[in-house]
Amino acid sequence: MAELASWYGSFLAKFSPRVQEKLLSAAETFQFKAGQDIFREGDSSLYLYIVKAGRVAVELHVPSKGRRTIFTAGPGDVFDWSAVVEPRLATASARAVEDTEALGLKGGALMDFCREDSGLGFELYRAVTEVIAARLTATRLQLLDVFSVG
Repeated sequence: MAELASWYGSFLAKFSPRVQEKLLSAAETFQFKAGQDIFREGDSSLYLYIVKAGRVAVELHVPSKGRRTIFTAGPGDVFDWSAVVEPRLATASARAVEDTEALGLKGGALMDFCREDSGLGFELYRAVTEVIAARLTATRLQLLDVFSVG
């Protein structure tokens, strides 16, 4: 179990070994082909994904500009945090940039774990909040670029 956690980089490293084991018990491995849409903005968000290998473009639809990449997730990065944030709808789209392997943590199971174990819930939401805060900052910078007049 520890070897599995180590290939998913810094996100799982934020958790105690007990919580890592519990999180990995809700996990599935996914393979995405280059160019494959993984989900679209507004879809039900079923999994919190962690990239093992490959890259995934997280994209927003910008009126009059089309889909714009706001973040590219690489090994160890998390995408689709919406799986653990109500109403559990994707706030962006995701597309595999290259052949990608990802670990998917079932959002419903993660929510159940949080209700059953407040310590696990605290660790999970602290880690997810760090991801959301970093993405918000990055998205603001991207949007400044997209909407700049020059």
